[in-house]
Amino acid sequence: MKPLYYPGIIPKNILILILFFLISRPSFAQEPAPRDTFDITNNSIRFPHHYKKWGFQIAAGLLMVKPPMDLLENAIQAPLVNIHMTFGLPWKFSIESDVTTIVVSNHITLGPRLGFGYRNFYFNFGWDLAFVYGQLKQAGFNNSTKVWIHYPNISFGYKLKKMAFTLKGELVTIASMSQKSGENEVVRTKNFFNGFTVAFYLEQRLWKNHVFVFGIKDNYEKYYWPTWMLFTTFNRFYHIPELSFSWIL
Repeated sequence: MKPLYYPGIIPKNILILILFFLISRPSFAQEPAPRDTFDITNNSIRFPHHYKKWGFQIAAGLLMVKPPMDLLENAIQAPLVNIHMTFGLPWKFSIESDVTTIVVSNHITLGPRLGFGYRNFYFNFGWDLAFVYGQLKQAGFNNSTKVWIHYPNISFGYKLKKMAFTLKGELVTIASMSQKSGENEVVRTKNFFNGFTVAFYLEQRLWKNHVFVFGIKDNYEKYYWPTWMLFTTFNRFYHIPELSFSWIL
């Protein structure tokens, strides 16, 4: 029977070390990658889930608008800057706020939400109060507007692990309106129905906890706040599409 080692070729202590390495090799195997615990529910802002109590989330992006041809010959070229925020409260309540501006037109909303969910389906009810302020005092113009708007709304959502889909509908009611052109002022203090909106939002995880939001919205309205400076006298509803892109910060 041959010896387990050959004197003069492989020293005994080296052979023992090699055998030990071969036997214990599995213990040096690479550890499995940590489990991915990402859930779009905790990292979305348009999805109608109840955000965690006292939690705050904010998204920033751009809004592109195309008014109808009889209101404006060309689409508004400059995009509107949009900031959207949500703040979680107890008992399935939350507060959402939205700021959209193009300097001469500014739209600020604030309102509560009550949300419910079952498995991958979620929905909420809300009511937003908006204030519109516009001012144009360049190129010989001296125009301004102040408008208060009500937006009762409802949202439905469905989510996957890394993606969420939301459908949102709003009714639009003008509470009061004041428009000035030079020394002339037109004031309306009686509520009137202004139309409705329907929007679809897609929220997609890109990497880690970073989520991108894409939205498309149709405004079916008489008075559309970004075009206030036109002082239109057309008493009709218009379909006005919007595209939005935002990043959850």
